[in-house]
Amino acid sequence: MRFLKPKSWDPGEKLYELEYNPSDGLAERNYDTHQIYDIPIHDLRPLKGKLSLDREGFVILDLPSSMKYEDYLDETKLKSVFAEELRQCLLNTLGARAVFIHECVIRKRDKEGFVRGEDDKGYGLPIPLAHTDYTVEYISRLIGQLFGDQADDIRKHRFQMINVWKPLRGPLRDWPLAMCDIRSVDTNDMQRLDEVHTEDFLESYQIQYNEGQKWWYLSEQRPDEVLVFKGADSEIRGAVPHGSFCDPRCPEDEPKRESIECRVLVVY
Repeated sequence: MRFLKPKSWDPGEKLYELEYNPSDGLAERNYDTHQIYDIPIHDLRPLKGKLSLDREGFVILDLPSSMKYEDYLDETKLKSVFAEELRQCLLNTLGARAVFIHECVIRKRDKEGFVRGEDDKGYGLPIPLAHTDYTVEYISRLIGQLFGDQADDIRKHRFQMINVWKPLRGPLRDWPLAMCDIRSVDTNDMQRLDEVHTEDFLESYQIQYNEGQKWWYLSEQRPDEVLVFKGADSEIRGAVPHGSFCDPRCPEDEPKRESIECRVLVVY
């Protein structure tokens, strides 16, 4: 997997990455490229049903859906059918006060490998590096943007931003998703990063590798199985590092990965 290269930035500066082409000569990022590590990644399959969102930071849920493969490429059905199926599943499973589906992203891997961004049809590409999507401070700000006058009432409760991830076809063998047990993560290895857009910015974490980290994936993941993991938590430590990896046992003619991930605000 790819990780933030140690000592590849000025420790007096916060990491940043521009999500647009600067016209003023500003560097697109203030850190070096990532470093690849060969790491052990363990199979979660034997632990299905024994995991905890608050302990490891992730769980595996069964989510049967009425959606067919082609339906996921229909934005209307994605929002009206799948998002509601997911919302009800999380309400029933997590015991939450409210669940809001913030966004869903379809990712497809091309034959040439990986480039950050989108393919020529606008689908997101897999991200083969260890990262998190948010910080809790960013989520608190996002709540203000999304809910306006109701934001302060939401912030009075425990809130989480969680990620829900699954393949569109399966069983998945090509470039599955790995997650790091949050108990094994040293916060010193998490570096805040500003992803700067033309009108706004998003704060997330880049991850340095540490031999104490314990990484997991779900073998042969089916489309009716979802990985649910914490992206941020207002009360209990959140932000599960994750990223895609190449399983060397995967046959060369295996279908390329197609997946969906949803970011979901959960209020307790």
